[in-house]
Amino acid sequence: MANTILQQSLKNLESAFKNFFAHRTGFPKFKSKHKKQSIRYPESCSIQGKSLKLPKLGIVKAKFPKTISGKIKSVTVSKTSTDKYFAAILFETNNLIPHKTGKISGIDLGLTSRVTVFDGETCTKVDPIKPTRKYAKRLKRRQQALSRKTKGSNNRKKQVKRVAKVHEKIANTRLDFLHKLSRKLVDENVQTRHGASVLVVENLCVKGLARTKLAKSVLDAGFGMLINFLGYKLEREGGKLIEVDRFFPSTKLCNCCKSKNNSLNLSIREWVCPNCQTHHDRDENAAKNIREEGVKILSTNTVGHTEIQACGEDVRLVGACAKKHSSVKQESPVTA
Repeated sequence: MANTILQQSLKNLESAFKNFFAHRTGFPKFKSKHKKQSIRYPESCSIQGKSLKLPKLGIVKAKFPKTISGKIKSVTVSKTSTDKYFAAILFETNNLIPHKTGKISGIDLGLTSRVTVFDGETCTKVDPIKPTRKYAKRLKRRQQALSRKTKGSNNRKKQVKRVAKVHEKIANTRLDFLHKLSRKLVDENVQTRHGASVLVVENLCVKGLARTKLAKSVLDAGFGMLINFLGYKLEREGGKLIEVDRFFPSTKLCNCCKSKNNSLNLSIREWVCPNCQTHHDRDENAAKNIREEGVKILSTNTVGHTEIQACGEDVRLVGACAKKHSSVKQESPVTA
């Protein structure tokens, strides 16, 4: 079975070069021996009781977060920088995507409130968590201890793992929060009647925001990861994720009279429209405008024929409306 594993490595290299020549990513690089390592078993893998059988390795004890009932296509075993092993199992399933209906909700992403959701009737806000700042003191102390260790010594290698554990704690805290938040948003917008649900978000340029003075907070928020999670979870529930153009002035546009207020800056959280004298909450006004723009995108798209109903509005939905995102660790892996 070793030949199939080596062949799979060559296939991965081929895919990397194809993505490079298609200008989708950078030039392939060798894996660092100090970071995450992985290997894929394309066949001859099976589950025996509470263990996972892998070619050449034999039976390995594992914890399964869910029941795997279909045919196993491949297993990818990865090792983290803190010496933890995970197995991502790809298997076939006969579960069909449920046909459900919900509502069109606009979602404004921010730093003061992680998300502000407007479903056509009410606005709800979710407070952010800041794992990088929460564990900053612990990380600082362990990095200071690392700098005092002699290069090449065993004590330095041990301290490197202690630093890596703090980074892993920060990443896991952020990942757990984003998974729970995306699941909550999808569940609250999907009901049990026939049809589909739609979530509308902004297509933020996270790379550009990461160059500002708020870079640390922007990267800690994980906006791109949240949109990825919403995309694939909505797809499983029969819904769709629509992205509004990043240049759409959702914050500065008055939701009542549609006049644009160019005098707003980031420090102003509430403002009064100079035209109609309507008092606005910054985030709630943006969520309402994003929802209206999403409805407009759906209603003006006449190419497709997939018609859905949400909140009594007849709209047409096409897969080209929403930009596809590649899923990042969609489900919790199996701990081996």
